[in-house]
Amino acid sequence: MNYIKGKIKEFYLLASEIENIFLNEYMPAAPGDYVKVYLFGLMYAQQSEEMTHQALARQLRLSAEDVDKAWTYWAEMGVVKKHSHGNPGILNYDIEFLSLRDQMYGRSMDFEEPEEQLQEVPQMTASQDLKMMLGDIERLSGKILSAKEAQEVYSWIQDFGAAPEVITYAFEYCVSRGKSNVNYIAKVVADWSEKGYRTTEDVKQHLEGLDQRYAEHKRVLQALGMNRGATEAERQLIDTWIDDMHFNMERILEACGKTVSISNPNLRYVNKILENWQQEAGREGRDVNKKVTVTQTVLNKYYEFLRRKAEEEAQERKEQIYTMIPQIAEIDRKLNDLGSSVSRSLLSGDRSGVERIRRQMDELEGERAVLLTENNFMIDYTDVKYSCEFCRDTGVTEEGTRCECTKKRIEEAEIWQNSI
Repeated sequence: MNYIKGKIKEFYLLASEIENIFLNEYMPAAPGDYVKVYLFGLMYAQQSEEMTHQALARQLRLSAEDVDKAWTYWAEMGVVKKHSHGNPGILNYDIEFLSLRDQMYGRSMDFEEPEEQLQEVPQMTASQDLKMMLGDIERLSGKILSAKEAQEVYSWIQDFGAAPEVITYAFEYCVSRGKSNVNYIAKVVADWSEKGYRTTEDVKQHLEGLDQRYAEHKRVLQALGMNRGATEAERQLIDTWIDDMHFNMERILEACGKTVSISNPNLRYVNKILENWQQEAGREGRDVNKKVTVTQTVLNKYYEFLRRKAEEEAQERKEQIYTMIPQIAEIDRKLNDLGSSVSRSLLSGDRSGVERIRRQMDELEGERAVLLTENNFMIDYTDVKYSCEFCRDTGVTEEGTRCECTKKRIEEAEIWQNSI
């Protein structure tokens, strides 16, 4: 006895098989005309019926260009393959419909099975290894990957040379940080592969280093009073101090501490300090982390520099006032002359003359003060303004003792001597 089923000969009475993966994953996001092209072409392919692109376009009332765009779209989505006839021109190719199930779960993928994977897990086939990877990823992500996402993940093995265990760990690492987008994770896997991390142990060591460096970045910013994360430029600058200039964290924080004297502490100021320290260490042939002691000679020169600077600035302000208020220039000339007269009167013993000259000087100084205030200047605008009024930038008080400003001047002199 034989079992025989009658064959339907009418083409339009037959049925076409459409994968649910296509209906659920690909069709919803595709343009409607592209779906029509795919389904119509699939119908003819499954029945092995001849159909040209041009004829298909006519039946669907589309242009040949629209059909060409549709097949290009489906090829890019990995649903079909285009096989060119070798001659240039629109629609000069055949279409191969791919099995989405095989691509997502089977062995007939577009890349070779990695030999190292077969060596690492000899009791398993490469296909089983990849299926296990996909299951682990879906468990970590808390969702089922779409066919497109699964294809993307599979491609990382060939494109990046990444091992399945590294890909799985990338999902675990990124998801734990709230990053579950496949495109984002692809960049992470590509970066790890580019840096040569082939095992999860390699990756873990890399991440431990990143955590330590993150803590160092944060510590530097906190030392400058910044309670935020470092920008990319700031991270690169701090990394340069550690990796290229070879400063330890203690020395870097010491440089940060020298910003307390400026109104806007920033990394550029710290960088200048470290560059000066590095240059000095190079000249003296010593390690950059060895501290420098400022000699008394250097400190005296620095005090001299401060005094000269204060006097030059006062002279500039005085010339400004003379230009704006010529009467003050005349008053200052008279005060200088009277000062000389006082000295002569003192030497001659003319006490009454001294008192008379001093009253004249007091009157002139009062007139000078009025002119300054009327023109919105402070009374002491033209005075020499020293960094320290107690020792007048000498380092020694009137009593002959070491001034309290010396400690701060030593710190400043250490930077100053490297800039001259």
